[in-house]
Amino acid sequence: PQKKMYEDLIAKLPLKHVFIATLWLEIADYPKLLGCADVGVSLHTSTSGLDLPMKVLDMFGCEVPVCAVNFDCLDELVKDGYNGMIFSTPTELSNQLFGLLKAPRDHRQKLSGDLAKFRASLQGMTRWRQNWKDQALDLIMNCCSYQESDSSKPIKEMKQD
Repeated sequence: PQKKMYEDLIAKLPLKHVFIATLWLEIADYPKLLGCADVGVSLHTSTSGLDLPMKVLDMFGCEVPVCAVNFDCLDELVKDGYNGMIFSTPTELSNQLFGLLKAPRDHRQKLSGDLAKFRASLQGMTRWRQNWKDQALDLIMNCCSYQESDSSKPIKEMKQD
């Protein structure tokens, strides 16, 4: 909804040798575009310190490692040096990107170095549904008494899966 506002702001920037394009993607094209990236950048911060960046989950789902700005609960999602890197300053981000992207590609143009290691850590990553069952379902079922009703059906169905 704010696309034009940002396009107008970008047009006023004194940028040289920089081209910024905006586009609208169909839902099916979004993971394809993300999957083309070697690395993603997350600038999401949490005012509460409790919410995690959904865009990082999108990138992880496409097996794209991330460099993410640090905040209180980020380490629940981004494991620094395992599936990405965490930074606190612009200089740290710059150093991370240069370090990750300077690694030579092998003769088949595959990723090498830390990017290859991070991407490999994301392959076969537990999907949301399984993670929910493993981490939360029993806790919620044990802590909350639920009654037979239509509103409990999704939880009951998930337990049976």
